[in-house]
Amino acid sequence: MTSRAGQPLDWRRNLLFVAVAQFFSIAGFGFSLPFIPFYIRDHLQITSEAERSLWVGIFAASGHLALFLFAPFWGFVADIYGRRTMLLRANFCSAILLPLAILMPNVLWLVILRFLIGIFAGTVTASQTLVASNTPSDKMGFAMGTISSAVGSGHLAGFMFGALVVDHFGYAVGFAASGAMLALAGFLVLFGSREHFVRTTSLRQSTQGLHLALPRFGGVWLLLGLMSVTAFVSAFERPFVPQMTELIVGQGSAKVWTSIVLGGSAIAGIVAGALMGRLADRTSPARVGMWSSVLAGAAAIPLALSRGIGMMIGARMLMAFFAAGLDPVFQIWLARSAPPDKRALFLGWGTSFRALGWFICAATAGGVAMLGGVRMVFMVTAGLFFLLAPFILATSRRLTAVSAAARGA
Repeated sequence: MTSRAGQPLDWRRNLLFVAVAQFFSIAGFGFSLPFIPFYIRDHLQITSEAERSLWVGIFAASGHLALFLFAPFWGFVADIYGRRTMLLRANFCSAILLPLAILMPNVLWLVILRFLIGIFAGTVTASQTLVASNTPSDKMGFAMGTISSAVGSGHLAGFMFGALVVDHFGYAVGFAASGAMLALAGFLVLFGSREHFVRTTSLRQSTQGLHLALPRFGGVWLLLGLMSVTAFVSAFERPFVPQMTELIVGQGSAKVWTSIVLGGSAIAGIVAGALMGRLADRTSPARVGMWSSVLAGAAAIPLALSRGIGMMIGARMLMAFFAAGLDPVFQIWLARSAPPDKRALFLGWGTSFRALGWFICAATAGGVAMLGGVRMVFMVTAGLFFLLAPFILATSRRLTAVSAAARGA
């Protein structure tokens, strides 16, 4: 329901509906995807710990690879057909595809399905792009922080209720519930959101003069590279939280405790999303990102050394709080660097570069888990966060120098 040109558009109303839809979308994914390591063992009969770790890494990598390959394309299409259409695509396609996981005959087909979901998904980026297209520049941090908080609260609801559903009713009901929540998110966007968008060209016209070359983003390429490295670091241990939990509490109660660990982390992410977004509006995004990285690394050390579930929950909540400050800060940074009519393209490339980091991260972390064990993944995570901080600082200085040179030219 795109608004007519000239009709006032309330960005606060749009933000509300998109944020609520994003909550249900992420909750839908959270109902089933975090429990894939258990599904691979229980349903697909991969019982060897080393082999399961490898497949967990491959499963995560396949979705990220698809996102890396197709995010720029969807950003390109969004600038032709509108951002709202892309958000509808992401929600409804995911609602159809995700429940099919229960029908996959083996782990290879599960990986292929994950790749397909990755092609059509990307609800977070689609939400950020739609919100960024009609939010005043001085409110961008608040808006992006709100979306980040919706993502965190969606994770919380998905993890907590998803564990109960999977534990009591089985994986089939969990996957079906995931699809239903994603469909609900799509309908909220369909009937509640608006967009001022006038199509000035068609896909055919836009592709007629298209040549395969990287966009001229100038110094923004430095920021995109930083986003890729940050994604690599912040997601390194994420697929292996269920196995780490199982290592501490045993198989019997692993699903429930995994939901508590991830739920606590989601609460931390909700608080961080709102706080860091506002902080980035008032100070340098690079400074916020640098200190977030250092403190996340410090919290990851006791997480890697955890022997009890209480220590694991507390340490991961701290790590998640500081790590959650990285993504909205860089999204704000990127959105401010983009011309208003090209924000979808910029954010699409931002998603692609983050997905590249996630893809390399999942493949690398899977190898670390297979060779050194699950606990080693968390130890490496701490070191990576510490290494990220000077990289953020160096990139910020270089980006400032490039921008100054461009203005002086």
